[in-house]
Amino acid sequence: MKKAVTVQANTVEDAIQQALAMLGLTKEQVDVEILTNPGRRLMGLRKVSAEVTVTSKTQTEEKSKEKPVLTKIEELANLLDDANTGTAFVVKSQSAGYTVQTASQTETSGVRIHEGEIQFRFAGDRLPSIIPNKNAPLYINGELQTESALIQPGDEVTLTIQDEVIAPKFTIQLMEKDMIALLSFTPGKKIQRSLADTSWAQRIAIQVEETTEFTNDLKAQDIVNELKMMGVQQGLLFPAIKKVTEIDKPYELIVAKGALPAEGTDGDLEVHIRYEEFDPDSEEKVDFREMNAITNVKEGQVIATHILPVPGTPGRSLLGKEIPVKPVRDITLRLGKNVKQVEQELVTLISGKPALEWREKLVKIEVNNEFNHPGEVDLESGNIRFEGDVRIGGNVMPSMFVGATGGVYIGGSVTKATIHAMKSVSVRGNVMSSTISVGKQEAAIGELVSLMKDVTHLLVQIKDAIDQIFVIRGQGEADLSPSELKRLIYLLMEKRYAQFEELNKQFIQKVRAQGESIDGEWKEVAKQLSDVFINPLNENLQNMTDFELLIENAQILVQLYDTESSPQTRLSVPYAINSTLYSNGHIEISSKGVYNSNLTAAQTVSIKGVCRGGEISAPLEIVMQEAGSESPVKTVIRTSASGRIKIGKAYAGTEVQVGTRKHVFTKDGTNITARLDNDGELELS
Repeated sequence: MKKAVTVQANTVEDAIQQALAMLGLTKEQVDVEILTNPGRRLMGLRKVSAEVTVTSKTQTEEKSKEKPVLTKIEELANLLDDANTGTAFVVKSQSAGYTVQTASQTETSGVRIHEGEIQFRFAGDRLPSIIPNKNAPLYINGELQTESALIQPGDEVTLTIQDEVIAPKFTIQLMEKDMIALLSFTPGKKIQRSLADTSWAQRIAIQVEETTEFTNDLKAQDIVNELKMMGVQQGLLFPAIKKVTEIDKPYELIVAKGALPAEGTDGDLEVHIRYEEFDPDSEEKVDFREMNAITNVKEGQVIATHILPVPGTPGRSLLGKEIPVKPVRDITLRLGKNVKQVEQELVTLISGKPALEWREKLVKIEVNNEFNHPGEVDLESGNIRFEGDVRIGGNVMPSMFVGATGGVYIGGSVTKATIHAMKSVSVRGNVMSSTISVGKQEAAIGELVSLMKDVTHLLVQIKDAIDQIFVIRGQGEADLSPSELKRLIYLLMEKRYAQFEELNKQFIQKVRAQGESIDGEWKEVAKQLSDVFINPLNENLQNMTDFELLIENAQILVQLYDTESSPQTRLSVPYAINSTLYSNGHIEISSKGVYNSNLTAAQTVSIKGVCRGGEISAPLEIVMQEAGSESPVKTVIRTSASGRIKIGKAYAGTEVQVGTRKHVFTKDGTNITARLDNDGELELS
């Protein structure tokens, strides 16, 4: 019986040598069949090992040149017939893998496998048959049998048992944009096969018994070499690679990792002062102030620390490609009154009340004095105007005025008076026939930003036109005196940019009209624009560098103020009648409600009580418990097309308007929500 071994290895020669060692034979004693040559498949991602089958030569094949050893069944049968034994015979040939035994006349033809040999016997007119097995190739007269076959006297039968050695395999796949290398490992196998014994039968199926041993002769260097062939030169995880060489079961693990980018941190401001909040519905005695009021600070106190940005570290993929990180951004600090920066710390120069204002990455911080007036504001005290916060302990009497650049707190009522504040207003008592406005500076700044955008756009166009003239004439700015440069600008304004003069004048006039209510940086830019484009005798503009600096200052101003400030302004009163209330942020009515009053907010309006008569307007949301009344009184509630109105109870005659869509209630309704649907139609639910 022939012995065959199938082996997989990195090269054909390695596979042949392993097979010879297993068979204990030399190259001259075997036949070699190369099943697969080593290489790569799937665009180089899959490694294919060499695979060979090594089969031992029979004695007959080795000595065929001298004398045939294999004896045909019919020749042996003829010899026995000549001996006149009167019996049927079975042929035996150890080298061919079968035996023939004598059989009595009472026995039938048959076949069996016994101790690794196929044995036949013939008697009567029936022939034995064999069902082959793919792991023990069966040849009859040199032809491979794939289906059940009859054995006749004279047939040459060969059966080969093939042991098999399968080398361990691994594949490496780059994943997550070449950031990780995932290795999939399959252990090797040593499969030893033998024939299972059977009893005598007219027909048998060849049964092969197997024993399998898992092997792993993989070397760490094999994995490293494979990674290098893939272009991976860094990020190798050697403990994981070593583990692959020690396991004997299928396994997946990461054997290399790229360097992930480390994101940086933006600059920030760490505020050290304490915030206090209060519940306006609380029954406890509290010191009422505006919402989120900041406590006072002492002279020399550190109120905040500027946290500098920390740049990130770029990453790198396994193939060496750099992975960039997002650039970090720093905050822009604008130090207002009474604040000084010492290295990264912000220190107050006086005792007072700090005010912080955020506009995305712009932070404005200042410390204001707080004016405390314990009594009433009347003819005896006079009107109050103060740069900072104002605290009034009593009432504000008719015809009186209170103005502050910070917040205003009033402990009593406001009657037929006017209150202006930039940050917030909080009134503990009722408001009757009065006007209160908060944050009109923000609205003014919005108009200034819009004008400044148009002015800056035209400034850039004028500069580009001057640069083109220099190129066409072959001149440089050094060839022009300051007066000639100014005249060239005037000519461009007259011929091509006539609209600039009007926009520039509007901007300058609006800045001047605001007086002391806006920051000095607006006044500085307005003065520069006036000197260059309105005052013909001023010679501040010396060259194009000065002109470019003016454009840069204007662009910075737009960039800093072209975002909504936070925290937003807030107006809070418990009750108002026949009054006008305005807030550039929110309006809150915390108790009974409003009667015959006009409320306008740039954000939201919230009325805890009723709203009887008057007009309420806010673009985002308006919420109230009751609107209108049983007696005819016109109550109008308006919001933007993207806003929403919520009313607990709406009396007949109440009008709601969302965008341009209106609805007047003809009967009472409850739990009303008004908004526009996807088709732009008014939806009442």
